[in-house]
Amino acid sequence: MSRRTRANSKAALHPDLENPTEGIGAWIGRPIWNELRKRRELRSLQESALWQGEGMPEGNGRPVLLVPGFLASRTSADALEHILTQAGWVARQAKLGRNFGPAIDAIATMRELAQELIDETGQRVSIVGHSRGGQFGRVLAVQNPEMVEQVIPVGSPLRTKYPKYLVVKIPAEVLDKAWRVGAFGYTNPHHEDYVDLLRYAPFPESVRMITVASKVDGVIDWRLTLDTAAEASIYVESSHQGLFNGVEGVRGIGEALTYLDR
Repeated sequence: MSRRTRANSKAALHPDLENPTEGIGAWIGRPIWNELRKRRELRSLQESALWQGEGMPEGNGRPVLLVPGFLASRTSADALEHILTQAGWVARQAKLGRNFGPAIDAIATMRELAQELIDETGQRVSIVGHSRGGQFGRVLAVQNPEMVEQVIPVGSPLRTKYPKYLVVKIPAEVLDKAWRVGAFGYTNPHHEDYVDLLRYAPFPESVRMITVASKVDGVIDWRLTLDTAAEASIYVESSHQGLFNGVEGVRGIGEALTYLDR
């Protein structure tokens, strides 16, 4: 498949997928005010039947690796871990802090936890990754398809390393440059370049991919979440944070997990 590259990134745009917003709209045009509802979304989730695992697919002891997004709080995946555990999944969070460190280190941490889950359950893992976490889930599946049953990127920009939206692009690019010059300790820039290549590598046929996104996401343009490797795309009405911490987002993740039984 032919590909063309955006001038401001290493993003691969697939000509058969709808293009994201360009021009000034891409830089400042996200409905950021939608993110103001994230606390209300979490409160509604905690008060819903989902909090007890009702309405989620039965896990039956199957393993799920949860990966937080860029600059996420250390508790950003707590609600989802709780709900999946209630529904019978063996759910674990990748401990990445606020997930702003070198990609190669984050993926190594994910691989180690995935192996622990495989050893514990005897089954390949499903990876549910929020935003940057979904990017890394895709990379891990490309590198180690024998470990991964399914990848569910949730609000993840799969067609670009960083979206053009300034609130995300500026801190992400500043941190990326800082890692590469060793500002936070030694990081091999060639390893980071290798991860960048793997972001757009052909996806293994033995691994399923279902994407979850919101068309009113205040941070990520939903069109950036499209991937030709995805078996299906599920859309919900949610803030970016609510995709992991709101009723609609969690229901979307639950629907994606049902594909394991199809």
